[in-house]
Amino acid sequence: MKYIHDTTDFRLENPSIVTLGKFDGFHQGHRKLLRRAAKLKQKGEDLVVFTFAISPQSYLSGRTGDCLTTRMEKIRLAESLGAGVLIEYPFTDQVRRMAPLDFLENVLTGQCRASEIVVGPDCHFGYGGRGNVGLLQEMAGAFGYSLTVVEKELYHEEAVSSSRIKDCLRQGQIREANRMLGYCYGVRGPVVHGKRLGRTLGVPTINQCAPEEQLMPKSGVYLARISIVGGIYFGVANVGRKPTIDGERPVGVETYLFDFSRDVYGEEARVEFLEFLRPEKKFSSVEELKGQILSDEQEAKRILESLGKNKLGG
Repeated sequence: MKYIHDTTDFRLENPSIVTLGKFDGFHQGHRKLLRRAAKLKQKGEDLVVFTFAISPQSYLSGRTGDCLTTRMEKIRLAESLGAGVLIEYPFTDQVRRMAPLDFLENVLTGQCRASEIVVGPDCHFGYGGRGNVGLLQEMAGAFGYSLTVVEKELYHEEAVSSSRIKDCLRQGQIREANRMLGYCYGVRGPVVHGKRLGRTLGVPTINQCAPEEQLMPKSGVYLARISIVGGIYFGVANVGRKPTIDGERPVGVETYLFDFSRDVYGEEARVEFLEFLRPEKKFSSVEELKGQILSDEQEAKRILESLGKNKLGG
């Protein structure tokens, strides 16, 4: 897959089928767009995912740290869903002020060479979001592309959206979030050194820093599935600041893997959150903490046994 980012100076070699959107999370709605786009491919076109490096809303508000995917995860997901090109267009002030027609002519049909544009019914682009499906329909003949509008993917009779998924994550409704995503929400990153308290207590854990740009789910303890050193394991993951240890700390993820005791510092791990077990809390002693960890383990294993490992997640 070709990945174009941090530049506005490019032009694709081949005609393309362009899917246009935020693509934060590559959730079930985004997947529906890409499936439709893939069916439209005939011969030689690139399947292009076009998005911005930072969403217009984040640019204008200055708020960061609430993305569903990091840049590296976005690349992995786009490629796994069949995209031939992923474009993260810089959202500069000049781009923000670009008129919808200029964006359509210069970027979508010019640089991206769009022969087909695939969007949702609420698509907006150009200055002030004034470009919409109506404009795309109106200008299709003049600019030589076809337009496909894909209806929203619904979950419990409401449209799947990144904002709806984020609300679920903030409330600890991880199963609902995973179903709308189509995969299990998680954190990917290297294993870093912690306080080694878990090893002292006989429940060794792996620690990861929360990516700065990624939204963390509600603080608390989760049943988790962990991919590390070529294997898949289950465990319990604590998301939060570990209040029992030494008060205020950066948000991190600390995971106790069942039946696992290897030294994996520096290795990359993906920890996926499957089920919310309990809120994060402060314990009066490390002994009480250890007891709770073992209790969490028993609850997690009970859930795994009752539901079956293959029924958890997306």
